[in-house]
Amino acid sequence: MNLIKAVSIFLGVLIAATAWLALASVPSTPPPWISFVDIASSAGLRDPVIYGGTERQKYILETTGTGVAIFDYDGDDRPDIFLVNGSRLGTTTREAPSNRLYHNLGGGKFEEVTAKAGLLHSGWGQAACVGDFDNDGWMDLLVTSYGNNILYRNKGNGTFEDVTQKAGIQTAGRWNSGCTFVDYDNDGKLDIFVANYVDYRDATRYAPGSGPNCKWKGMDVMCGPMGLGKSKNILFHNNGDGTFTDVSVASGVTRAQGFYCLMPVTLDFNLDGWPDIYVACDSSPNILLKNNGNGTFADVAAEAGAAYNEDGREQASMGVAVADYNLDGYPDILVTNFSDDTPTLYRNNADGTFNDSTFAAKLGLIPNT
Repeated sequence: MNLIKAVSIFLGVLIAATAWLALASVPSTPPPWISFVDIASSAGLRDPVIYGGTERQKYILETTGTGVAIFDYDGDDRPDIFLVNGSRLGTTTREAPSNRLYHNLGGGKFEEVTAKAGLLHSGWGQAACVGDFDNDGWMDLLVTSYGNNILYRNKGNGTFEDVTQKAGIQTAGRWNSGCTFVDYDNDGKLDIFVANYVDYRDATRYAPGSGPNCKWKGMDVMCGPMGLGKSKNILFHNNGDGTFTDVSVASGVTRAQGFYCLMPVTLDFNLDGWPDIYVACDSSPNILLKNNGNGTFADVAAEAGAAYNEDGREQASMGVAVADYNLDGYPDILVTNFSDDTPTLYRNNADGTFNDSTFAAKLGLIPNT
C-alpha cells in the first residue's frame, strides 16, 4: 500500500514537472511592435528650436534646452502646442528667435499663430506652465527664462496679454527654470512656484576646462553646475485681483538652499488635502516641500526617502512626473536623470515615505541617452 502511494506521488510530481516544462517551452507572445514617425514638418511644426551654439556649448546657459506646453488655449477642444525658444550668444535682438504657438486645426495639422495670439517674444526661454490664475475659464500661460518670467493672461478671444508687470512677478537677474501653478493655501486661486537653477552671474562666467568641475570624461567642457553659485526658488501668492505677492521667505520655500533646481511638480503625497511640491534638482538632492497647511512648507525629501537614490547619492535630475503607477491610491514620483544613469522611481509607501523602486520595476534596465 505504501509502495502504491509512493508511486502515485512520484507520477503526480512527474506529470506536474512535464506540464511545467511544456509550458516553459512554449514561446511567450512577443511584445507588440511600436514605432513612431516624426510628422512635425508635415503637421506644420517647422520652426527650429534654438538653444546655444550649433557646434559647441561653451557655457552652461547653452545646455539646458527648452520646454513645451500643450493646452487648448482657444476652447475648441483640440490641444494646441506652445514651444519655448532660446537664443545664441552674440545674437542680436532682431535675429533672436521667438517662442512659437501652434493652433491645432484638426486632422493632424497645425498653424503657427504666435504673432496673431500676441505671444511673440525672444530671449533665453526655459519652460512653460499653464493655469487659469484669474478664474475666468481660460487657461493662462507662464513662461520662465534666464532673466525675467512672463505671465500671459488669456483674453478668451484667441489672444494673450502680457500682464507680468501688473501682476508683480518680475524676476530679472535670476535663472528661472521650471514652474507650476498650485493653490497651496486652498483659497481657490492658483499661486505660482518657480524653480531656479544656477546663479544668474555664473551662467556665462567660466570657460571650458577652467576649473575642476569643467571636465567630463577627460574632456574640457562647460563648467557646472557643480562649483557654480546656487539660487533660491520663488513662491508667488495670488492676491485675487490680478496681482501676486512674493511669499518665498514667509512660506519657508527658501529654507531649502544649496540646490540646482530644474523642474517642479505638484502632488499631495500624504493625501492630507494640502498640495505639496516636488522639485527635481541637478547634481544635488531633490526637494520635497511638504505643505504644513498653514501657508508654510518644510523640505522633507531626505527623511521621506525622495532626495537621493537607493545608493544614497544625489543624481543629475532633470524632468519629473507624478502618477499612481501601482494603483494603490497614492502618488508615486518618476525622475529622469543625466546620461550614464537610470531614471529613478520613488514608490509611495502610503506612510509619508518613499522607496527607490527603480530596479524592482525594471526601469534600471533602461539607459538614459
